[in-house]
Amino acid sequence: MNDSGKNIAIAGNPNSGKTTIFNALTGARQHVGNWPGITVERKEGRFSYKQISYNVIDLPGTYSLASYSIEETIARGYLIDEHPDVVINIVDAANLTRNLFLTTQLIELGIPLIIVLNMMDMATEKGLEIDTETLSILLGAPVVKMVGRTGAGAEELKQAIALAVEKGPVSHDIQIPYPRELEAEIVELTSELARRKIARDRLRWRAVKLLERDKTSTEKIKVRANTSPLLANVDNAIRRIEDIYKDTSRAIISHARYGFIQGALRECVRETNATPFDYSREIDKVLTNKWLGLPVFAGMLWLMFQLTYTIGAYPMDWIDSGVAWLMSALDKILPTGMLSSLIIDGAVGGVGAIAVFLPNIFILFFIIALFEDSGYMARVAFIMDRIMHSIGLHGKAFVPMVMGFGCNVPAIMGTRILESRRDRILSILINPFMSCSARFPVYVLVVGAFFPQQAGTVIFSLYALGIFVAIASGKLFSRTILSGMSRPFVMELPPYQMPTFRSLMLHTGERGIIFIKKMGTVILAGSILIWALGYFPREVQLPKDFTALEIQALDDWKLLSDQIDQRFAESVEIGKELYSSKLTPFEESQGYQILSSQRNSLHTEVSVARDSVIADLHFEQMAETMEQKWIGRLGKTIEPVLAPLGFSWRESVALITGFVAKEIVVSTYGVLFGVGSEATEENVGIIENLRKSGMTPLVALAFLVFTLLYTPCLATIAVIKRETGSWGYTAFSVIYSLILAWLLAFMIYQIGSSLNWLT
Repeated sequence: MNDSGKNIAIAGNPNSGKTTIFNALTGARQHVGNWPGITVERKEGRFSYKQISYNVIDLPGTYSLASYSIEETIARGYLIDEHPDVVINIVDAANLTRNLFLTTQLIELGIPLIIVLNMMDMATEKGLEIDTETLSILLGAPVVKMVGRTGAGAEELKQAIALAVEKGPVSHDIQIPYPRELEAEIVELTSELARRKIARDRLRWRAVKLLERDKTSTEKIKVRANTSPLLANVDNAIRRIEDIYKDTSRAIISHARYGFIQGALRECVRETNATPFDYSREIDKVLTNKWLGLPVFAGMLWLMFQLTYTIGAYPMDWIDSGVAWLMSALDKILPTGMLSSLIIDGAVGGVGAIAVFLPNIFILFFIIALFEDSGYMARVAFIMDRIMHSIGLHGKAFVPMVMGFGCNVPAIMGTRILESRRDRILSILINPFMSCSARFPVYVLVVGAFFPQQAGTVIFSLYALGIFVAIASGKLFSRTILSGMSRPFVMELPPYQMPTFRSLMLHTGERGIIFIKKMGTVILAGSILIWALGYFPREVQLPKDFTALEIQALDDWKLLSDQIDQRFAESVEIGKELYSSKLTPFEESQGYQILSSQRNSLHTEVSVARDSVIADLHFEQMAETMEQKWIGRLGKTIEPVLAPLGFSWRESVALITGFVAKEIVVSTYGVLFGVGSEATEENVGIIENLRKSGMTPLVALAFLVFTLLYTPCLATIAVIKRETGSWGYTAFSVIYSLILAWLLAFMIYQIGSSLNWLT
């Protein structure tokens, strides 16, 4: 908790627009971490209004203040223990009945409350007119209308926050009316809690929670001394209530809350349309259709990758040129030696090889943010629900899998939204097969070298293969090591919204900054390690004298060039002897120009051929040199294991470095091919050198599949251990993915070779 400024908590249902309001208040002045001791994302930001600073905490989305899920536990614990100055309750104005259920519990907590009716544009489209003044009186809290995605109402919300903070703590006069017999038990239990000095505040709320059989409240009572009589009285009260109303105490309390909500809405909500048009429902007739939903989703993914590759190609070239210019400038400034090589080839070359793909990464994040903010991502979980049931999970489990497109680490943390340990472990084991953004630069590099015309289709196929392997593996695990079915789950589909550019930029920026930070830490460290392996030992024995070969080649091409000039001169003389008396001066001049043009064309061809031969010699020298460095020796040691897949020692060492972080595969190729080590026009980049390395399109395809499936990065392995709490499951995940990647790549290469496919 930040001690400076006033503390504001944002609470609300999932999909009510909490994060949108959070972004509207804090803008870029926010940071993301984890709740202390819990691997659930914590968003905190700041804003200033009328010279007062406010700290804003975005609580996890929750439907109630029970403690059945980790999100409910976090939200409830923060509200009770941290005593925020104001709580902003975000309510979906188009779904008041469901959203106000949480509001009734916040009212019972007696905390300073501001109710924000978000998505008012949606409510208007549904034909709802809401009397906010009456609603404010009935709920005992100020009510602010907002359209979070456009920022409409943000100024009014800040004014309401400032006024609430100025007033300080208030006592709510509003109480949820319960049935007479239940109310009597609440009053009696409240008096007993006060008499026994169990708590100093929120006595009525605590009494209600005990009568609801709230596990957390009961456990807190049990740890105190001499509370057995109190708990016995609670049990007796619950028994009496349930005997009278023939229902569980929890259901009776819930019915009373919903009754209060319905009564309030009758007073302040009016429907102006007899049959309001529901845009979301009409769109869902296509996007979540039984037969069309999955093909539309597949088409969306294909379009995403096609756009990512096509649009990203232009800024990629600019960044590539910028990196080459920087390396050339440093090469001229820094004295030759180990330090300059470390800076140019290790740091700038390694990180620069990844920086080239930043446009693709940001475009990918932008489109994912577009899916999320529009409400389509929730439909993806709904579409996949039937398929997920086939592996013993429900559609909710696909949400962390989709998060894996960004990064497997938060995606695996996101499995905590699943209720049972069996569901969480099963989701964790299959999540690494979802192709994260770290693999994306590898795809762009290899696809750009061998499949540039089919780039979007190839990348889409890799992502689709990852989903297929995840589902197939889940089916295998659910029938063997993790047999059983998940608990039933009712999935909520939020209304479609038109995302704002500001919101999309914020979400894209958040993820992009994380990736850039990774470039400056893990990738930089990995690049320097790869540089060291490629720099030492300094002295190596090459099988050829490449300097002599280059001099000989230059001499040969100079001799050929001289021969062309000599032939030209001879042709001119012969022409003069044969035709000078027969041709006009104009015709003689034309003949000379034709011969001169032919000579220049021959010189150009010779020059291009010479440069190609010299470049091939440089590449061969670099390859022979690297093969004898530590990095080459390491690759040669592992090469026999990967040779059946068609991989050379270069692919072997690149995949080893990918254990640290998949992006380092690209950095490794940058070091192996010495990209930028010589600031000349001969440097044709990683893509061209990859083509010249001997890799064929078939080997490239096998390499892509292996990169997709093999052991996840160290950070992912660490989070698997932390979330499962088991070295056994962690080791199983590593070994299983490695074996599976080898087998599939082996099949692709061997079958493709036998059919002469892509060779």
